[in-house]
Amino acid sequence: MNTTSPDWPITNTEHGMLVAFGEFLQQHGLLERLRQVPIAQKTHAFNPQDKLIEFLAGIMSGIEHLQDLNYGPRPLAKDSTVAQAWGVERFAHFTTVGRTLTACNEQTVTAVEAALTGFSRPFIETTVQELVRRGQRLVYDFDLTGQAVSSTSTTYPDAAFGWMNDHVRLGYQLARVCLSPREGERIWLAGFHQPGDTVSATCLKALVQAAEAQTGVRPRRRPELVTQRIATQQAVVECTRRLADQQQTRLQRLRQTHTTVTGKLYHAEQVLKGPISSVKQARLRVQADGWQRRLPRLVEQIAQAERVLVTHQARLAEQETRWVALRAWQAQLAADNQANPNAPEIEARMDAGFASGDNLAWLLEMGYAPNTKAPNAQITTALRAQLPRGATWEKVGDNAEMVLIGEHTLHGCPYPLTVAVERFKVGPTFKYATLVRAGPVPALPLWFAQYNTRQTIEAGNKEMKGVFFVQHLMSRSPAGIRLQVLFTGLAANGVRWCQPWLKACAAAPTPQVTRTLNSPKALVRVAANSAALVQRTADGTSVLFSPRSALPGAAFTLRGVPAIQLPLGFHRPCKIASDSTNLALNAHYLR
Repeated sequence: MNTTSPDWPITNTEHGMLVAFGEFLQQHGLLERLRQVPIAQKTHAFNPQDKLIEFLAGIMSGIEHLQDLNYGPRPLAKDSTVAQAWGVERFAHFTTVGRTLTACNEQTVTAVEAALTGFSRPFIETTVQELVRRGQRLVYDFDLTGQAVSSTSTTYPDAAFGWMNDHVRLGYQLARVCLSPREGERIWLAGFHQPGDTVSATCLKALVQAAEAQTGVRPRRRPELVTQRIATQQAVVECTRRLADQQQTRLQRLRQTHTTVTGKLYHAEQVLKGPISSVKQARLRVQADGWQRRLPRLVEQIAQAERVLVTHQARLAEQETRWVALRAWQAQLAADNQANPNAPEIEARMDAGFASGDNLAWLLEMGYAPNTKAPNAQITTALRAQLPRGATWEKVGDNAEMVLIGEHTLHGCPYPLTVAVERFKVGPTFKYATLVRAGPVPALPLWFAQYNTRQTIEAGNKEMKGVFFVQHLMSRSPAGIRLQVLFTGLAANGVRWCQPWLKACAAAPTPQVTRTLNSPKALVRVAANSAALVQRTADGTSVLFSPRSALPGAAFTLRGVPAIQLPLGFHRPCKIASDSTNLALNAHYLR
């Protein structure tokens, strides 16, 4: 077929690379999946699912506010060429997109999550399998970042005042977890909003469970650790049971004594009513007065014993419930291991906010290797007090030194962890902190460098704010807010996943094109907002950037080749567009 035929028109776009993004997502089936999600909104001029796709396209073009779809520097809503590349006849006005986000509900969000998971799984599995094949440890990074809204707003659902960017502000906390395969690389696995007063520690378990669901792997659980907690809890239960039994015995004895004294008093009163000598009468009245005085004390003792017994019994019931739960937890961990014979090693890297004693214990039992900091300054102060005079500090960074302490048990965590104190010189004084980790102890400089590589996720949060503007909420509906987080994570991953494919599609890339293709920020902020000519043929789609764009003359022939080798699969042969297509586009620019 002649790809230069007049049947294949050439169209203009102000979003050249966004055309490629749309083609990439179409080839991997994501857009078709999104067309199947349920949205409780009638179809008028536009299909509601198409407006959801437009929302995703807007995020991948780097819009800052929803209204930028129509009123931004390069209005995406008016670009029919991009719409067609994204499988939509034309884009809708931003106000109707906003109404669609408001119409979305929990069912919509669940379906979108499933669609994004289906699209992402091959890419994630490929990375995970490559790390496992090389015998490398997987690293999950966790973080919590604030999303402030106007302090006077009353229309954001579940917003609350909390600590954000060194100030108390109204808004949300965005909890995220990413897989960090190599330094500077990340794959976002999950993210969700919490009210602004949420603290990091309460989010960890949900993030870990979401990460396991996305990667499809988990470490070997450690049910043997729970045996220690079960034994300790059993001893506590037995101690409380003994106390309860002793109190029950005491209560029975007090009640028997009360019955006996009451009987003696009654008998004395009956005897005193009959004929009796004055001596016996006086002696019996003294005894009766003593019994009478004793009765109120017995009643009070019985009431106190009953209260103590109730307390013991409630505590015993709670402890037995905890003991049963620990045994069930141990059984669950053992069952997980039976279904997971080739478990990889996984490190959980996080800041001090996540490192509560309960969280550390849970992570260790779940098989993870925590790499974090002590949750409070009191621990560091106590450890410094234990250092011998003249302790040797090892240089681990330009302005950082560390000294190894060894095994230490943190409050709330029954298992010992390895700790080391670090210090930084700020002016004439030192600032101190404590690094905490499980597993073999590397050289201190390596430990320091490994922990501080968690800046990968901090850089990712910065990218989210500076490239995809995740901090500017584009909807005030609960579902719309969640969809923005899902699409932002997908956009950050998708731009990286399509880079190898784009390089394969580029025709004679210049150094400038190569630099752009290697920079996700440049792909979104520059290339996705650069003018280009587009020609769609039966063999594929070609994009030629304008001579006056940021990528002058760069040409891409989007051939439909998958960007990665799918696990246990093979690439299928595909058609390749003729070079004459690019010649036609160049001729079009030269007219």
